Amino acid sequence: MRASLPRAAGPSIVRVALLAVTLAIGACATAPSAPPRGEAGSAPGRWLDRQQRLAALVHWSLQGRVGIETGKDSGNASMRWEQNGEDYAIRISAPMSQGTFELKGSAQGVTLRGPDNRQVSAPDPQALMQEQLGWSLPVAGLKYWIRGIPMPNRPVTAVHLDDAGRLTDLEQDGWRVSVQRYQTVGEEELPDKIFMENAPLKMRVVIGEWQLP
Repeated sequence: MRASLPRAAGPSIVRVALLAVTLAIGACATAPSAPPRGEAGSAPGRWLDRQQRLAALVHWSLQGRVGIETGKDSGNASMRWEQNGEDYAIRISAPMSQGTFELKGSAQGVTLRGPDNRQVSAPDPQALMQEQLGWSLPVAGLKYWIRGIPMPNRPVTAVHLDDAGRLTDLEQDGWRVSVQRYQTVGEEELPDKIFMENAPLKMRVVIGEWQLP
């Protein structure tokens, strides 16, 4: 996994620069930022509709694989993620020969359980993983990016959409996120393959199965 992070390919790309994302996530409702002016059936119009629907999707689970490159080491692991509102559980098996670990979090904090069953708690998942594992998942942003939408209430440097109004590239919080492929899950189209980069960390997520309520 030493190749540079690829750019998303697909239909002609609609660039939406400096998009001010003001998604206010509530328990059941979301107010997404307005895209550039466009008809309801245009790519920006579809993008607005997608943000509304997917931001309200707060109960889901997925299984897949994640590839991680830290600049010093690299490896692949299986991943299972369960999200229930603010509560989540992420299980990653055998990344870079580190064994299996599980990250459980809520609005109150996060706990990391390692292969020796020792548990360590902290307020912030990224800081905890970095301290314990030497690398970290961008959990706060990834729970939105993995649905194909920006993280709310954080600046967005750039957004690229395809003709269907789906996210293909996003720059936010120091990360470049490229959605390479989508899959149909019920009535939604959700990301199937995602590349992310925040040098020196590079990640590839391939989702084998989504489960929705």
